[in-house]
Amino acid sequence: MSFEHRGFRVTADAAADELGVQWVCHAVIERTDGHKEKGAPVDVELIVPRAKIDPLMAISALEHRARTAIDDWHDRGQA
Repeated sequence: MSFEHRGFRVTADAAADELGVQWVCHAVIERTDGHKEKGAPVDVELIVPRAKIDPLMAISALEHRARTAIDDWHDRGQA
């Protein structure tokens, strides 16, 4: 799943770990303007137990964290 937020493209995915016990969720944050030298927020990773949450909820939580990371990055004046 991917979306854009404040000039960044976020690509998020969730997969079960090798034991099938946890969801390993990862969001890659990239600039949409192509200026990599200006930097970007760090990628976001989230690990949650599969027994407590379904993959859609895990992705939703990951997307929220990615949006928050981008907003915080902008608030620090790094944009």
